[in-house]
Amino acid sequence: MMLFVLLSASKCDNKPTKSAKEEAAELYEKGLLLHNRGDLNNALKYYTFSIDKDSSISLVFTNRGGIKFELGDTTGAHCDYSKALKIDSLDVIALNNMGSLYGEKKEYDNAKLFFLKAIKVDSLYANPYYSLGLVFYEAYQYNEAITYFSVVEKLEKSMESRYLSNGLYEYMMPGYYDIRAFSYYFLGLCYKRIGNMEKAVNYLKLAEEENVIGAADSLKTITQKQVVE
Repeated sequence: MMLFVLLSASKCDNKPTKSAKEEAAELYEKGLLLHNRGDLNNALKYYTFSIDKDSSISLVFTNRGGIKFELGDTTGAHCDYSKALKIDSLDVIALNNMGSLYGEKKEYDNAKLFFLKAIKVDSLYANPYYSLGLVFYEAYQYNEAITYFSVVEKLEKSMESRYLSNGLYEYMMPGYYDIRAFSYYFLGLCYKRIGNMEKAVNYLKLAEEENVIGAADSLKTITQKQVVE
């Protein structure tokens, strides 16, 4: 009897039937809300529900890939980023994240390729600059690393605007502040390696203020050496 009433009520409802794309958007929004709360497993489910309804939106694959990466499924993350880029080759987050996957595997040439593409697509997105800095640091190319690390702190306002506009500010902005803090640390190390101790001290102090592990010890090695000299 209850089933009959519900069906009858639906017949009397003059609201237009939602399209698959509209349903997918609603499911994505639910996934995004859960994602912002840090509920990764349920966010993953809703992103998948969204894709099942409409698999033409790159952002959903990108976000799902990000969760898979956080959960340790790098193969699944690579697959989702690849699908996102097939839909939209200019998806800057998918480009950056794909570069990070290659960086994790120490495939630095491939990593550079994706990070540089990301910067070409959106020069105001901080993450690929930081990631490229790391790649050059690992290759002992300290001047090149400095070039990219130095950009990160200049992009705070653009990152704020980005995350406010897409509803990810509370979840993602702390990540920007983390990479800015680490960029200070690596800038300090780079300047130390090339012998510019004044700048090394300045950046390591900034990193120490941000509680970056290792910054205080690196700073001590410089100041102790200066005292001895």
